[in-house]
Amino acid sequence: MTAVSDHPSPTPASDRRHEVHRFLGRLHERLDGVDAGRTWSLAPTELAECVAEAFAAQARIAALTLALVAQADQSDLASHDGVVDLMAWLRDRVLLAPADARRQITLARSLAEHPVTSAALAAGAFPVASAATIVAALDALPRDLDPAVREQAEEYLTGEAHAHDTRALRRLADHLDEVIDPSGAEARLAAQLARAEAAADRRTFVHLWHDELTATTTGTIRLPLLHGVKLQRMLESLLNPDRPDPIPTDDPTTGVRLSAEERRGHALAELIDRVPASGLPTMGGCDPSVVVTMDLTTLVGGLRAAQLATGHAVSPGLARRLAARSGVIPAVLGTDSEILDLGRKARFFSKKQRLAMVVQQGGTCAVDGCVRPAVWGEAHHLDQWQSGGSTDLADGVLICRRHHTFADHPDYRVARLRPGRIQVHRRC
Repeated sequence: MTAVSDHPSPTPASDRRHEVHRFLGRLHERLDGVDAGRTWSLAPTELAECVAEAFAAQARIAALTLALVAQADQSDLASHDGVVDLMAWLRDRVLLAPADARRQITLARSLAEHPVTSAALAAGAFPVASAATIVAALDALPRDLDPAVREQAEEYLTGEAHAHDTRALRRLADHLDEVIDPSGAEARLAAQLARAEAAADRRTFVHLWHDELTATTTGTIRLPLLHGVKLQRMLESLLNPDRPDPIPTDDPTTGVRLSAEERRGHALAELIDRVPASGLPTMGGCDPSVVVTMDLTTLVGGLRAAQLATGHAVSPGLARRLAARSGVIPAVLGTDSEILDLGRKARFFSKKQRLAMVVQQGGTCAVDGCVRPAVWGEAHHLDQWQSGGSTDLADGVLICRRHHTFADHPDYRVARLRPGRIQVHRRC
């Protein structure tokens, strides 16, 4: 079902009194007679001139549009039409989303206060995004700044906007302080950069989402600038086409050319594979390891999926490739899928035993309901060593430090649920 607008039909251009009103009506009439599907017939020189003039016209129309929005804001057009505010009016009449409408109103108000920028935009000198960059930089200047210096800053930025794209202009705007007050600019820039670097350290994060069905991990990262540049250089070195074994430029299966982003993804995966586990800090006495569990049938060619210690499934083919590349540590299971081992010949659990516990516990702390990683856990004897307990896997679990404190405290007792899974209860 198609929605039908209840707004009145536009007034014919010939009946319009005001020149702006009349111009826009005639513009739409002329656009109705232009067939965009015939652009193929333009000669190269004509096409180049058309593209440039179309973008210039777009900027000039944007300037007129923003001037109209500013006037609608100032004259409270929304109240005249019985609408709560101009943002709601724009949403209702021109179908702008509230966030987009807010940005348009803010830009219109700013342009009304910066006539040099507004005039340059109205002349089609640069795109509306550059105008937005200029007024944002000017509005960020101190309120008590000398008006003559403010005018100098606006003239400088509008002049640079004639020669630079929006991205380059944004970098110039970031250093506007050096233009309006060069004497102390270096000290102010140093202080600003120091504050930004400290804030970047606080805002650094990595979010990873693992999707078993697509066999992918998606992530979002934010790094301090220096570390981001370091990462970029590492990836560039792996993307070097002069390597003996370069990352392919085409998909080996489909033959489709890989995008730059896809090739950087392959480079990041290779970078991760190149980091030796021995060069990283240990976790609970073990090198950081990805444990893959499979049965013997899968190892020799079966079709049953293997399991990562995190519980995610991987294909039997990938599991066999990992086994061939990294070797196999056999784990003998009892009838209850319980990993068997060792006795009292050692006081502390070995690295292989700890890996076996990770597998048996599904990658998490052994306490039921706790999701802290098992690789961070501490090995705990369910039957205390000093009371005759043995260093067997049947008698050991990996539990997080907090739960280990409870398990060793006399006010708490530990109950076994099944291999690799326990509960900790406070004694009554």
